[in-house]
Amino acid sequence: MKISVWPKLCIAGLLGAGVGPLANAGLFTDNFEMLTVAETSKDAPQNLTSPTTYCAIDGGYIEAGDSIAGDSAPTPDQVRQELVDALRSQGFQPDTASPNLLLTYYWGVIRRDREEIRRPYGVKYNEDARIRLVSTEALGEEVENHILGRQKSGGMDMDVSSPRLLVGPTATVVQMARQPRIFIIVSAFDYQGLTQRHEEMPVWRVKLSAQETAGDMDEVIPALLEKGAAYFGKNLIQPKIVENTLSKSGAASTPASAVQPAAGASIDNNLVQSILQRERVEFSGANPKG
Repeated sequence: MKISVWPKLCIAGLLGAGVGPLANAGLFTDNFEMLTVAETSKDAPQNLTSPTTYCAIDGGYIEAGDSIAGDSAPTPDQVRQELVDALRSQGFQPDTASPNLLLTYYWGVIRRDREEIRRPYGVKYNEDARIRLVSTEALGEEVENHILGRQKSGGMDMDVSSPRLLVGPTATVVQMARQPRIFIIVSAFDYQGLTQRHEEMPVWRVKLSAQETAGDMDEVIPALLEKGAAYFGKNLIQPKIVENTLSKSGAASTPASAVQPAAGASIDNNLVQSILQRERVEFSGANPKG
């Protein structure tokens, strides 16, 4: 499922801005290329996109698609600490009682699912998640509409070959979506909307990812957060490649209770659980029907 309130953004010049096939981290270097997608809701108030107070919920680790042994994932405590440090570096401060934002975050790796059954209508769930990870909402819609058009006319699966007539930014998204990627996704919601109006009101979302070959996950994810923090609350008109360097997780010292909504908060828990369940399905590419 998609959140329809994210803006439709300009995609022109994506290749000209340097978005192309991502290079692998070499065997003898800690450098890698991070892909950043940052969008704000079209109706997001300025005070909520600027550094402000927040509480946060860990949506959990995701390993989607084909399984590969040997993933060295950081612990939830380490990811939480890296996120808190990244937010603090930009001026965001935790407030569990009455914050302005509720943040959700998911982290892990997504690969192609070679066993997923092709859907007669619509792209495959795993395919959709991989496309959405590396594109803005508007660009992802364009890619998927083209794939669906090819399917209806007896076309082809993007996992086999790029659909013909896809050029420029759309072709680049298809190519990047084929690559197994380590990622972290942070979404911000209007806290008052969840407590007073009982409405889901997205504010901003940042999707940070790198090729799985960039390095060990417990070094890639801390680096994604450290360098990607500058894009929290920002609105990029196109995905952006940023040079990055692997970084080890430090010791975790921030307990979950220091960032999670307070036990006595008047938050709509049913609505929050619905958001978490929907996001996990969307980001993991899991079949919502099981």
